[in-house]
Amino acid sequence: TGLAPYMSMLRSELAAARGRRFAVLLGARHSWDLGYHAELVAMEQLSAEFTYLPIISRPAEEPVSWTGRAGYVLDLWRSRELDNEWGARPTPEDSRVFLCGNPAMIDDMIELLSDDGFTEHTRKIPGSIYVERYW
Repeated sequence: TGLAPYMSMLRSELAAARGRRFAVLLGARHSWDLGYHAELVAMEQLSAEFTYLPIISRPAEEPVSWTGRAGYVLDLWRSRELDNEWGARPTPEDSRVFLCGNPAMIDDMIELLSDDGFTEHTRKIPGSIYVERYW
């Protein structure tokens, strides 16, 4: 899963309890594709600084009825559900966004985030969006 590199950062930061807030907006086709789901649920229960928002795009294909969020990560950002959880909209001044996965999803998220002032980080120009495109 593309979440693997970020899990180490999350574990370290949450254990250090520095008061920084973290969120994982994780999208997959099916619930069984939500990598680290049990650990992320536990992290959210154990830390007030952590928010986990899983979403699946094919709930009709679930063998057991899915009662969670349905759609795409872009839908989570558009719905401002994270804003509601945090009580504020994440901004480029106070937040960093790490995107990993389907290149088309990443391009769509960058476009959506750019509307809120976020810019992609490059070697030459610092930004607030870090990406890893893979399929």
